[in-house]
Amino acid sequence: MIAHRGESIHAPEQTLAAFRLAVELGADMIEADVRRTRDGRLVMLHDARVDRTTDGNGLVSELSFDQVRSLDAGAWFSPAFTGGRIPTLDELFDLADGASIALCLEVKADSPADQVALAFAIAGEIRARGRLALDVLASFDHGALAEAVRAVPGLRCAPDRLPERGPSDGRALIEQAALIGAGIVQHHHADLTAEAVAEAQEAGVDVWAWPANTPPEIERVLAFGVAGVMGDDVAAIVACVPRGGA
Repeated sequence: MIAHRGESIHAPEQTLAAFRLAVELGADMIEADVRRTRDGRLVMLHDARVDRTTDGNGLVSELSFDQVRSLDAGAWFSPAFTGGRIPTLDELFDLADGASIALCLEVKADSPADQVALAFAIAGEIRARGRLALDVLASFDHGALAEAVRAVPGLRCAPDRLPERGPSDGRALIEQAALIGAGIVQHHHADLTAEAVAEAQEAGVDVWAWPANTPPEIERVLAFGVAGVMGDDVAAIVACVPRGGA
C-alpha cells in the first residue's frame, strides 16, 4: 500500500503533512519525488517549477534552497495548511526512520545528465542512511537507474514502465526490468492487464499499479494480483485490501 506523493488527496502533496497522514492511515510505503535546488540541496517536489504547489514561481533548479524553503507549499491546497514548507529529503528520511516506513524515491531533473547525477545522489543517501533493504529508487529514465545500480551495489530500483501509457505487455515488463536488474516495475493502472501481471510476476518481476485512487480502480488491480497498489487516497486502498494483506 503505497502513498502517491504522500496522502495527497487529503493534504498538500509532497509535504510533511501528507507524508505523516500517509503513515497514520496505514501506508506501507511513501512515494515521493526528489529535485535539486540551484545550490545542490535535495528537496521534495514533483514539478520542475514551484508554481503549481506553492506561492512562488520559477524552476526548482534555478532557485536557492533558502528561496525554495521560504515558499508556502500548503495554502494552495487549503487554508488549514497555510505555512507548510517544501521538505528536504533528510526530513523525509527522518520521518520514515521514526515511523518504520519504506520510501519510493523518484528522480526528477531537467536533463539526462542531471538525472544521472541526481540518481547517484539519492542512491548515496539511501546507502548512507542504511536503508538499501527498505527503499527503492524510481524513474522513467532507465539509463539513470542503471548507472545508479552500478554505482551503489545493493540498490533496489522500481522503474516506471515505458512508454508511460499504452497496451500492457508482460514480456516487455520483464525485459525492461532485466536491463536494470530491477525486481519491480511501476505500471499505470488503466492500461494494466491480468495477463501482463501474471507473466511478469511469474518471472520474478513485481508489478506496482499507479495511481489507483477510486475503489473500482483499486479493486480491479488487486484482482489482477499486483504486488503493490499506489494511489493518492491511502484510506481507500486500506479499505479495499483484504484483511491480512493483498
